[in-house]
Amino acid sequence: MRRTSSVLGAVTVVALAGGTLVGCGDGGSSDGGGSASRTSSGASAATTSPGSAAATSPASTSASPSSGASATLPPKKGTGSDADEHRAEAKAAAMLPAPEAIGKALAHTPGKVLSAEIDDNAQDRLIWEFEILAKDGTLQAVDVNPAGGAILSSHQERGESDDLARGKRLLTGGATDAAAAAKAAAAKGTVVSVKLKPENGGHWSVETGPGDRDWSVPLDSVKVSPERHD
Repeated sequence: MRRTSSVLGAVTVVALAGGTLVGCGDGGSSDGGGSASRTSSGASAATTSPGSAAATSPASTSASPSSGASATLPPKKGTGSDADEHRAEAKAAAMLPAPEAIGKALAHTPGKVLSAEIDDNAQDRLIWEFEILAKDGTLQAVDVNPAGGAILSSHQERGESDDLARGKRLLTGGATDAAAAAKAAAAKGTVVSVKLKPENGGHWSVETGPGDRDWSVPLDSVKVSPERHD
C-alpha cells in the first residue's frame, strides 16, 4: 500500500509539474520549485523561436509581390475627349520617361530602337510599346510597364519588312539614337512617342504631351525643331 501511494504521489507531482510548464509556456507566473522553474524556462525558450519564425515568414512572402514591378498594373487609358487621352498618355509617360523606358527595353532585347510609343493594350491599359532592330537582325516587339519598368511581353515581329529595312539603312555609324532624340525633345514636354521616319534623309519624329505637339530631331544632331506636316 505504501508503494502504491508513492506511485500515485509521483504521478501527482508530474501532473502538477506539467501544469506548471503549461502555465509558464503561456507566459503565466509559477510559484513551483526550482527544478520546475528551470524546465519551464527551457520550454518557453523552445516555443518562442518557432513562433518568431512563423511570424516572420508570412511577412516576407506577402511583401515580395508588392515590391515587384510586374505586380503593378499599368495606368488606364484616358476616356472621353482627345485632350483627356493625351493627358492620360503624358501622365503614363511621366511615370517612366522615354529615355529610361528605352533603357529597360534594350536591356531585355539589345539592339536599336526604331520606335517607342505610349499606347493602350487590349485591356485599355497604357504601356510603352517598342520596335527594336535586334542584334541578330530581326525585328522585335517589346512592351514595358510604365508603372515600374517591368517587361510585360516580347516577340518577333513579322510582316514589318519596311520598318526593318529602314532601321538597317538609316541607323548606321554615329546616327542619333532614339534615347538621345527623346532626351533632346524632353525640354519641350513629356515625350510620349519617338519614331524613325525616312523623310529628309531620315529623322526622329517625337511627340510630346500633354499638348500633343510633334518635333523633328535629325539623325546627325540633337537639334529639336517643330515637325512640318505636308
